Amino acid sequence: MLKTTPKQLSLYSVLYDKIPENHILKVINKTVDFSFVNKLLEDSYSKKIGRPAKEPEMMAKLLILQYLYNLSDVRVIEEVSLNLAYMWFVGINPDEELPDASLLAKFRTQRLKDTSMDDIIQEVVHQCI
Repeated sequence: MLKTTPKQLSLYSVLYDKIPENHILKVINKTVDFSFVNKLLEDSYSKKIGRPAKEPEMMAKLLILQYLYNLSDVRVIEEVSLNLAYMWFVGINPDEELPDASLLAKFRTQRLKDTSMDDIIQEVVHQCI
């Protein structure tokens, strides 16, 4: 089941302000409207049954971090739990649970079946140009 998570102001926003404005992830996030991921993948989620799914936008951002920094599924989850810029980019707070690394593989195989990660990367690059 696809859920939408409203963005809330964070107690951690003071920490996030420490991330330089010219950090590559801040530049990407300001330039790219990642809502296209939710629209692109909405048909691969049930609207009424099942457990609430992790937000496709967040999962795609985790895969983008993997692509940018050449990280494994396990390593990207570890890095996001430690790196403030990665947390900010993915849209989680330090006290929030990250998905298990196995969900990244499931996301790639079950949710991205008709769409490839290359399509998502191409859209990100297209929006950056």
